[in-house]
Amino acid sequence: MEMRWSALTLLLVLCAIPYTDAQTEEEFIRKHIRPHNLLKKSCNESMKEINGRGNCKPINTFILDKINNVRQVCRNGRYLGRRLWYNNYYKYYESNQNFNIVGCTLIRNSEPPICGCMHRNGSEHIFVACDQNNRPVHYGQEVSGLVDASGLY
Repeated sequence: MEMRWSALTLLLVLCAIPYTDAQTEEEFIRKHIRPHNLLKKSCNESMKEINGRGNCKPINTFILDKINNVRQVCRNGRYLGRRLWYNNYYKYYESNQNFNIVGCTLIRNSEPPICGCMHRNGSEHIFVACDQNNRPVHYGQEVSGLVDASGLY
């Protein structure tokens, strides 16, 4: 009987904790914001921070700008719609101007702990998902499945 109550209590506690994979602005900064002078050799170094232990993320994009400029996309960018992501709705925006970016792509057959990356420099509009406080929390060009009052985009 004691075991039943313990299991029931644990189940109730787990149900009370909302499941979320919501990323914070701090995590967004760590994963996507870099200084203007990110060099080729820094792509491998920057990806080490993203990959963690025993993992090689296949692709990541770094925005070479200050977070304050990226925050402006959430306030003044072109609204694209919203999407449900892990129990939270996020508003997606496209920047009105180009940002300098570096795309880091995993080199084929790279494995931990080395995780070698190729880099691609560019200048393009960025797409960000913003939280309820207009802070960027996700980066990406994937905007399918967005909904708004007018329906699906």
